[in-house]
Amino acid sequence: MIEINKKPILEYVIDYWKDYTKDFVFVVGYKKDQIINYVKQLPINAEFVEQKELNGIADALFHVQNYVPERFIVALGDCMYNGKFEAPKNLEQCIGVYKTNNVEEIKLNYSIEINKDKYVSKVIEKPNNITNNLCGMGVYFFKRSVFDYITRTKPSSLRNEIEITDVIQKMIDAGEKITPAFLNGRYINVTNPDDLKKAEHLFN
Repeated sequence: MIEINKKPILEYVIDYWKDYTKDFVFVVGYKKDQIINYVKQLPINAEFVEQKELNGIADALFHVQNYVPERFIVALGDCMYNGKFEAPKNLEQCIGVYKTNNVEEIKLNYSIEINKDKYVSKVIEKPNNITNNLCGMGVYFFKRSVFDYITRTKPSSLRNEIEITDVIQKMIDAGEKITPAFLNGRYINVTNPDDLKKAEHLFN
C-alpha cells in the first residue's frame, strides 16, 4: 500500500493485469483490512484469502488452490513493471524473466539458467554466484499441478519457508517444461527506499 506518485504499488500491479483478466484473488495478511477496503473500490472481481502465518510465497500460493482455474497467473504485490511479456503461444508454464546487467538486482531476486532447448533448467533464490544477465521476476504463469509440487517441497535452510524457486526447481527436475517469459520493459522489485525513487521515475 506504499504509494508511488500518489497511487499504491498494489494498484500498479492490478492495472497491469486487468488488461488480461478482471478476476483477481488476493492473499492478504499484514494490513489486510486496508488492502481489502481499497481493492473493493476498484473495477475488478476480487476475492480474498488470508494467510494467517507469513510462511512465504509458495505457502501463500497454496492458499488459493480452491479459487483458481487450470491456468492462472501469479503476480507479487511488491513487483512493478511496464512493457510486455514474450509468453509462448502454446501457453506452457512460464516464469517472468528480466535481462539486466545489474548483478545486485539478480542477487536480490533469483537467477535463471536456460538450456539449449530454451527451457528453464535452473533457478536459484538469492544467488551468490551470477553466471548470466537473467533475473527471475515475481511473475509466474502456472497450471494447477503446481499445488502438488508445493506439498512435496521442503522448507529451505535460507528462511525455513517453502521457497517458490525450490518448487519450480522440483517441477523442472520432474520433467515439467518451464519457459522463460521475457519482459520487454522495466522491472523493479520494491525492497528499499532507493527502489521507491526508481519507481517514481519509471511511473511518472
